[in-house]
Amino acid sequence: MNREEIKRKVTAIVAQLLGKPDVEPSVRLLGPQGVLDSVTVVRLIAWLEQEFQVAFDEEDLTIESLSSVDRIVSFIEESGSLPRGAYSGLEN
Repeated sequence: MNREEIKRKVTAIVAQLLGKPDVEPSVRLLGPQGVLDSVTVVRLIAWLEQEFQVAFDEEDLTIESLSSVDRIVSFIEESGSLPRGAYSGLEN
């Protein structure tokens, strides 16, 4: 899976968690202007771990590392894991 495919999946996951049809990949997810609350962040992390077979260690869970779709995509790429397909909670 290439970077664009990962980015599309992560963007779709964030949009679904927010209950929106679409989300700009550049939207700030965490921090003062972030769109995610703490419960949604936990759900996002669990969904990403299942979808992309990655594990977020304690040191990975920072505002900066989860601040945007691009940062999340970079983390997934650096993890070296291969996505295993669509998560059952993601509606197409």
